[in-house]
Amino acid sequence: MTHTRIRKGNTKSGILLPSVDYCSSQAVKADDQIFLLGQTGITLDGKSFVGKGSPKKQAENAMSNIKILLEESGSSVNDICKIVVYTTDVSFRDQVYPVIAKYLKGVNPVSTGIVVKSLAKPYIDFEIDVWAVIPKDIKTQHSRLMLGNSKNGYLMPKLDFGNARVIKANNNIFLQGQTGLTLDGNNFVGKGDVEKQTDQAMKNISYLLDKIGSNLEDICKMTVYIKDLKYRKPVYSVISKYLHKIYPVSTGVVIKGLARDELDVEIDIFAHTEKNKYRCFQSKPNYLPGIDFPLSKIIKSGNSIFLQGQTGLSLLDNKLIGKNNATIQAETAMNNVKTLLESVGANLSNICKIITYVPDIKTRDQVYPIIAKYIKNVYPTSTGLVVESLSDLELEFEIDVFAVL
Repeated sequence: MTHTRIRKGNTKSGILLPSVDYCSSQAVKADDQIFLLGQTGITLDGKSFVGKGSPKKQAENAMSNIKILLEESGSSVNDICKIVVYTTDVSFRDQVYPVIAKYLKGVNPVSTGIVVKSLAKPYIDFEIDVWAVIPKDIKTQHSRLMLGNSKNGYLMPKLDFGNARVIKANNNIFLQGQTGLTLDGNNFVGKGDVEKQTDQAMKNISYLLDKIGSNLEDICKMTVYIKDLKYRKPVYSVISKYLHKIYPVSTGVVIKGLARDELDVEIDIFAHTEKNKYRCFQSKPNYLPGIDFPLSKIIKSGNSIFLQGQTGLSLLDNKLIGKNNATIQAETAMNNVKTLLESVGANLSNICKIITYVPDIKTRDQVYPIIAKYIKNVYPTSTGLVVESLSDLELEFEIDVFAVL
């Protein structure tokens, strides 16, 4: 299978990183999956920005880009399964979600909303990640269960935005980001208690997977967003009670905020129904020595490959390489990615999507040349986020990788 990489370009000719020779695509079609570059107010040629000072106009440009890219990929907005919405201020949600709702009327995706410290440039207020899957059976389409509408819920009661809680698209399962909210969207469990919120989220995840004909054993990747680094231990302690023998890959970041102030944790899940899963490089979670919760560093399920967020921690002994040096940490992380992919019979050319996390926007200029060196001529899609912290304050870089063999 050959990946189709659409609208290949280089940051040298754009406004984001003109000093870096970094190759990327606007979209990658790999088997039935479509991965998109995180879309913002930047035009598709990468040379102009629409809507400076207006998150609404930025969202309009982004959603228009998404529609164009999906159609160029032989798909449409109707194939969208998962969206992750990033804003730099929680108040911007009221501006951008009505735009998203207009473009995705009748689609009913699952969604997650995150508030980050910054995006790739200080003037970017909004970015959206999209995962789409082309149905293998055109007649049956995707299974979208537990449909609801924001106007009937707790988070955005003034918004007419239809969504699902869980979607099965061929072998892929996508869940709405889970928090302390009950599945009917009307109540919140655990205000001021991050463990209760996490327990509610995990109960929701278990129920939703069962509802779609799956179970916790199909979980491949989880991304855990928390609002304070001190929440890591209690949150992972609760998750471990549910996933102790599952060995998922995990990425955990500290973000600026979630959809409402009382939400302290949100969990994103990517699951896959292939029975034979290869869960490799199993080890304890980073920086949580007291928790008995083994995780994998890479999982291959069918043709899909999920990686633990890679940092400057060595694969051999989990010790940090490059303290106070983001460049060395990025070099270690990318070498880890290469090693992990090769361990399941893949290589760097199979990468479809990367998400980078840095706690300081200035670090981007240091780490992207390293990434560019490893993925030269690969042309993945990418998203770059500036977060409050990674799993420990000594980490200055982390990269998520989604690949298809």
